[in-house]
Order: sequence, then structure tokens, then C-alpha cells
Amino acid sequence: MGRGLTITHIPLRAQWDMGSWVTPPDRYGRMTPMDQGWAALIAAVTAGVVGLWVGRRTVRDQAQVEHGQWLRNQRQEAYVRVLDTWDTALRSLEEIVDGAEERKRRHEREVETSDGGVMFFEYRIRAEVERASGPVNEALERVRLLGPDAVEKAAKNLEDALQGLGGAIRAHTGEEEVEEHWPDSAFWHEARRNATGCRRDFFDLARAVTRTAPDTKRRKTQ
Repeated sequence: MGRGLTITHIPLRAQWDMGSWVTPPDRYGRMTPMDQGWAALIAAVTAGVVGLWVGRRTVRDQAQVEHGQWLRNQRQEAYVRVLDTWDTALRSLEEIVDGAEERKRRHEREVETSDGGVMFFEYRIRAEVERASGPVNEALERVRLLGPDAVEKAAKNLEDALQGLGGAIRAHTGEEEVEEHWPDSAFWHEARRNATGCRRDFFDLARAVTRTAPDTKRRKTQ
């Protein structure tokens, strides 16, 4: 019974063993082989966990960078396509207006030989406008898909301006006195001025987007 109370007489090394899973250092303060093994294992596990976390984050960041670069290239191609098709369409529409006199003379000949002259003239002008506008509308769809929001809004303004140009050309084409009223010069020039401003706005926004480096910062998921 008395022997169990003399814990102060237990050797120092035995007391160390009772209070720790790790054996005490030797008399020279050096770690024993067992301690060295535990330390190596802990270091290896820690390094593995840190390495895995860093590796995953590096892969995620790299994927974001690559996606940002891809999106920027896709947008640039889409914006250039819109501007090219827009300029081509505008030239085609201007040719319709500039060739109005020749078209009206042709219309007069058709009226003399056919009862459907007025209807055919309206249909022909509408077909020419749609043929000129088609590629622009296709290019604008891609821009609305790729964004960003500011450019998408500018693309919508371009679409509206294109419809305004077409409407100005088609005005009065279904009237009996088409020779006197078509084309509506005031309507056309107003639509032309509006279209010029919309193209300028689209160009400025597209240039700002394509000149901005991709954002590589991590974004929180909403």
C-alpha cells in the first residue's frame, strides 16, 4: 500500500513515458529513433495535404484563366463579325436607295404589263432588305450569347437600328403612287443617322472588352 504512494521516486524517464506517447530524448537531448519516425510521418502527411490543396487550387485557377482567354477570343471574333456584316449590309441597303430611280422605271414597265405590279414591287424590295440584313442578325445572335451585358445591349440597339433602316426603305412600297413617294428620303436619312450612332457605340464597347485582360480572380458562386 505504501509503495503505491511513492510516485515521486519513479525515475524521470518512466514519468515521461507515462505522460506522453512519444519517448523522451536521451541524456544528450537527442530524439530517439522512434521520435524521428513519428516526426517524419507527421511531416509527410502535412506536406501531402498541403500539396493536394495547392494542386487543386492551381488546377482550378488555370482552368479559369484558360476559360477567360477562350471567352475573350470568342467575343473578339463575334464582334468583328458583327462589324463586317453590318458594313456590308449598310452598303447593300444604300445601293437600294441609290438605285431607286432604276427600280421605279422597272416597276412602271411591270405595271403596264401586269396587274400585280405594285404587290410585286413591294415583295421585291422586302426581299432585298431581308437578304442584306440576314447575316447581321445571325452575327448579333452570337454576340447576345457571349455578352457581356453592356455589349449585348449595344447589339440590341444595332438590331433595332437595322430594322429602322429596313423600315425606311420599305416605306410606301405598297402604295399605288410609289413613284412619287418612294424612297422616303427624310425617313431614310434619320434612320441612317441613328444607325451610325449605334455602330459607334457598339464599336467602343467591343474595343473596351477585347482590350481588357481576362479576370483571373475567383468568383463566388451565387
